[in-house]
Amino acid sequence: MKKTTLLLILCCGLISMTDARAHGLNMTSANITLRQHNHLSLTLATSLTELFHQLEWQGKPPSIAHLVADEAKLAEFHRQLVQVFAEQLTISIDGQSLASRQTRAPSQAQLKQRLEEEIAEALLPPSPKTQEHTHGPAEHEDYQTLVISIDGFMPRAAKAEMLDVHFPPALGPVLTNYSEPRSQTLTPGADGSSLQIGLKH
Repeated sequence: MKKTTLLLILCCGLISMTDARAHGLNMTSANITLRQHNHLSLTLATSLTELFHQLEWQGKPPSIAHLVADEAKLAEFHRQLVQVFAEQLTISIDGQSLASRQTRAPSQAQLKQRLEEEIAEALLPPSPKTQEHTHGPAEHEDYQTLVISIDGFMPRAAKAEMLDVHFPPALGPVLTNYSEPRSQTLTPGADGSSLQIGLKH
């Protein structure tokens, strides 16, 4: 496999993995993976409630409860979400857009169900475990209530030297993780074969 250098440039909020403090982070996370056959996938998890507060559009209701009660406003919120992830979140390789890109977001019905669940959870009395963390950050999995998947292929003409992902400001700080396959064939000698991988860059 040809060795390439992939530099991830985050235009909105670059967070170092070494600065992360494990499970209590209230932020968006993005897992980017380069798979075989130049297939690139991005799985993004963020707060649906926070997105509602960050996004602005004409006729925006004052609360999520008002949003769920009005199908027309819910449809507009769904359209705004799709626009953020399909248009404002951009991915390019060597300045060229991702080929055959697919953006998978929840349907309007799924979005409504998730919002109703959040309203119900907000109305429930806090459990003893929740009370212990009242003054601390919310659990990571409790914050990330919206998952979006994006995938596509590297353009054939690209040299695969630079990966550029632009996250819209509505997503706030973004914790990123990038991985790619590293494979090679080992030819055994008299003493067998060995695999050596540099772990620090």
